[in-house]
Amino acid sequence: MEYVRGMFRGAVATIAAFAVMGLLAAGALAALGAPVNWPFIATAVAAALGGPASLTGSLATGRVTASVHGTVGVLPLGLAVPAAVVFCVVLAGSARTPVRAVAVRAAGAAVTTTAVLVAVLAAGDGTLRIALPAGKTLLAVRPDAGATVLGAVFAFVLLAGFCALLALVPHGRIVAGIALLGTIVPTVIALVAALVAAGHRPAVAGVALLFGVNAVLVAVLSGFGAAPPALTGPMTTRLHDSAGGQAWLLGDSAGPVAVRLGALAAFILLGAAVLAMVPPGAGGDRWRRAGRRAAVAGATLAAVLAGMSAAGGGSLELGLAVLFFNAPVLGLHVAPAVGWALLAGALSGGLAGLVGSLVADARARGLSRSPVEPTLPAWDEASERG
Repeated sequence: MEYVRGMFRGAVATIAAFAVMGLLAAGALAALGAPVNWPFIATAVAAALGGPASLTGSLATGRVTASVHGTVGVLPLGLAVPAAVVFCVVLAGSARTPVRAVAVRAAGAAVTTTAVLVAVLAAGDGTLRIALPAGKTLLAVRPDAGATVLGAVFAFVLLAGFCALLALVPHGRIVAGIALLGTIVPTVIALVAALVAAGHRPAVAGVALLFGVNAVLVAVLSGFGAAPPALTGPMTTRLHDSAGGQAWLLGDSAGPVAVRLGALAAFILLGAAVLAMVPPGAGGDRWRRAGRRAAVAGATLAAVLAGMSAAGGGSLELGLAVLFFNAPVLGLHVAPAVGWALLAGALSGGLAGLVGSLVADARARGLSRSPVEPTLPAWDEASERG
């Protein structure tokens, strides 16, 4: 019976993760003015799994007919990261869950993932009518099935393996807490940006839902020296004008200082708060314990940020072809900044681990030195008389 419950929990983890991606994708499509139907939602989910989408169509302007072509190869971390968090939280539940229990749940998740992938890849092409400088065109959007399957398998093995290793590695609670923090902070910032923009710039809100986490990561890493995304093509100016104050979502050079400093402050302060709640443990003096925790927290956050930076790299290209001439309309190239992500994660995570460990030690010493009320002997009438 326990085996069946484990399989069922794994299935629930998969369904919850795909449901999160589907709901966020539907909200983004509605904000962007695109059709909210299963083919487009399936395409967005496939993109979150690593499957690039191809764009094909035609543009008729007067007597000239041009073909429209393009690819969307930038992974929307705004869908992938929340889904990964939900999957790991439901699958593992705790850093102390035995490996055997995680393996049983992962088996149920694997079966369910296969079924959901079949439904995603079976969706037909989505059709989208968009406005270009030369007129209007009808585009067909189709995800790459092979890349989607490979991405789903890689993500499943990575996340299930991470959940299983939490019970084996030292300081599993710290690793789980810092990893969760490293994914939640940019997600919350992106969601707040989407909510702020929803009232007056719904298209920007849609972009923030899909690629807001990518933009937060770019803003943070650009402060350490990482190269910003490169926007090319005649539509670049129009996109910046339509985005207004939120142009950082489309690849401004440094991103807003508030986003960068806010994310780094959240990593450090919230990380220190998480580690301050973990008992300091024994072994060595407080500085050695603080050094160990700083190393664990720094390595964990560095790995999380580097993984998101590597996954978030890619390109978006849109062009027009007339006879033998091919003209690019829009290009977006996001280069992974794994090295800068490792540096940013190591510094901010290490500082959070150091501060959090010292606070935990101070709390433990304060509790051990708290005054104890003296115990008075019970009043005895006989002893009082004599």
